[in-house]
Amino acid sequence: MLNKFFCLTIALIFFSLNLEAKNEQTIQIVANEVITKGNIITAKGDILIFSPSYYITAQKAIYDKNTSTLELFENVNVSKNSEVISLSNYAFLDMKNEVNSVSPVLIIDKKTNIWINAKKVIKKSDLNIMKNATLSSCECYDPAWSIGFYSGDYNTTKQWVNLYGTTLYVKDIPAWYFMVPAIPYVAAPHLLAAYLILNPPYFGFPTSKERRSGLLRPKFGYGSEEGYFFMQPIFYDARDDLDFEYIPQARSLRGVGHELKMRYKDSRYSQLDISYGQFKEKDSYFKENDFTNQKHFGWNLNYERNHLFSSKNNKDGLLISLQDMNDIEYKNTKYMQTKISSDQIIESNIKYFYNTNSFYGDIETKYFNNIVQDDNDNVMQILPQIQFHKYSYSFLFDSLLSSYDIKYSRKTRVDGIGANTTNINIPFTYSTYLFDKLIGVSFSEQFNYTNINYSNTNIYKDGNYLENSHIISADLDLIKPYDSFIHSINFNTTYTKPHTIKTKGDIYGINNNDSTLNLFPVTSNQENLNFSINQNIYDKDSLKAIISHKINQSIVYDENRTIELANLENELTFNFTYGSLSNRLVYNHKDKMIISSTYALKLKKDNLFSNIDYSYSKNKSGAPIDFSYRDLDDLKSITGEFGAKVFKYYTIKYKEQYDIIEDIRNIKEYNLIIDKKCWKLDIKLADNLVAAATSTNNARRQNIIYATITLKPIVSYQYVYEQDEKEVN
Repeated sequence: MLNKFFCLTIALIFFSLNLEAKNEQTIQIVANEVITKGNIITAKGDILIFSPSYYITAQKAIYDKNTSTLELFENVNVSKNSEVISLSNYAFLDMKNEVNSVSPVLIIDKKTNIWINAKKVIKKSDLNIMKNATLSSCECYDPAWSIGFYSGDYNTTKQWVNLYGTTLYVKDIPAWYFMVPAIPYVAAPHLLAAYLILNPPYFGFPTSKERRSGLLRPKFGYGSEEGYFFMQPIFYDARDDLDFEYIPQARSLRGVGHELKMRYKDSRYSQLDISYGQFKEKDSYFKENDFTNQKHFGWNLNYERNHLFSSKNNKDGLLISLQDMNDIEYKNTKYMQTKISSDQIIESNIKYFYNTNSFYGDIETKYFNNIVQDDNDNVMQILPQIQFHKYSYSFLFDSLLSSYDIKYSRKTRVDGIGANTTNINIPFTYSTYLFDKLIGVSFSEQFNYTNINYSNTNIYKDGNYLENSHIISADLDLIKPYDSFIHSINFNTTYTKPHTIKTKGDIYGINNNDSTLNLFPVTSNQENLNFSINQNIYDKDSLKAIISHKINQSIVYDENRTIELANLENELTFNFTYGSLSNRLVYNHKDKMIISSTYALKLKKDNLFSNIDYSYSKNKSGAPIDFSYRDLDDLKSITGEFGAKVFKYYTIKYKEQYDIIEDIRNIKEYNLIIDKKCWKLDIKLADNLVAAATSTNNARRQNIIYATITLKPIVSYQYVYEQDEKEVN
């Protein structure tokens, strides 16, 4: 009796049978009962089967050693490579030919949380052929969304799913049919293409985030002025180092356009991005909106390359950024619409730099294009600009440091004055400590030389300016702990005494105030005494800043040794449990007024948050050199953002930017975000001012609704509704 009990215990717990298949696929079987008859092995009761690829549990199993086939019955659980799990009542596995048949089955992909419940699955190697199935990434019981399909296939190696006869369900309600029961008659070919993309005969998607060819997230919506619009990026993965993206678009009342992008990595340290796009307006829309161009087009080229010529310990790089467009509407009609700017001048540049532990140098060219002018003859170009910087090094002895900067710039244009400017700056600094290292003191001699050679003019004489500055600086750092906080404070005093060694020719800001020369200014230092204080109060336990305060004030002496106070700069920040309050202001003593002030209040408690910014300043653009701040216009605006996260998954936000002087809302946005485990919905209503390429160049107000729904991790759709209103002067 004891022998029988011992044998039964061994069979239940330790019995293991190793079998070698013809394809060298080793499996092990553990079960309550194992019976072997010739090449057929039958296992029953709490079966555990595992191999290098599989981990299987079932209640009954039949294994044929000759054909390497395995039949599984009752509560079958199959896990392959610890990634894909399938649950069913019956399964057939061909271990040699990688052919399986399972019905019914629940397949779960651990990486993506996608599950597929099918009535029947036939597996051939890594391809799962599914019949009458449901797919989702939500909870298996009552999923928030699911996709039902008549047939499909899932390639576990390529991690790609194709579905046929597909219907999207929200709960139990059919919401979208991804099939074409009948192709309607559509007059415009681009609208027919849009219909086919939105209603494809099959639906395919990857189950991984690896780059691959296919359709990217489309954007479709409605605009009160533009009608229905649709944009569909098509991505092509040509090679590991090369891919393309083509984006056709159609706006039913406005016109059609397209955009082509290319990315190429010619080395591990570089990347090339090229894009070209154009959009053609319909005649009616073009005339109604009084655009300057009926066709909007543009292109961009960006290239970045590091370690071009440098050795291992150094670094160099080539940066190229080129762009051109015929008007601002090129940006307005792009798929990935960038931040709209009313700037009429766009910049292109090419830059090469070389950096070592001893020096840094670069050469750069800048080309500016005024897109509202017929030509750029009167636009200043920089061709080229060269900089060289020598990092600090010991000069004569350790405590004496020196460095130097050299900058050459060639500013030129066809119509108007230009100049070649050269600036050389060389400082010598000696540093030491006094009173047992309580006070740090430094003495500096700084030489600054500027040379200006004017071009395209016979009126102005070339300029030469050489200046020497004597600088003395002292620093004092103090820190004191208290019962609950720590106070640290830094005092700095710097005295600068400049001396003009040589002045020759016409130099703007020095001996000539002709506005024609204001593009080539030379800044002359004035004798001044600067005081600054930087203090902080920290919590003694957490060491987090409670109060931060910075103040800076300079006393300036003119040629007659008359004292004048420069602008006072003050910055103060209070940090508290649920946020912070800060202010930065600039006070002008001459006009006895605040010329710039910014308040920022940030609050966050639990799931509530808000940010409020108030900004005030004087508009200095176009002001003469001897302007009074009292004569300048005020700029006042307030920006507020408020939001809350409620019921764990919901976030509500509101943002507004209000121009107090012009009494105009520049930005007004409402945002609702629902972010759950298997889906996300982002809805935003925006009322913004945007630039317009009209004959008047006035901005226009535009109401936009953005709606983006994401079925994680399968697909994401964005819907946009636009409504144009009247122009804003």
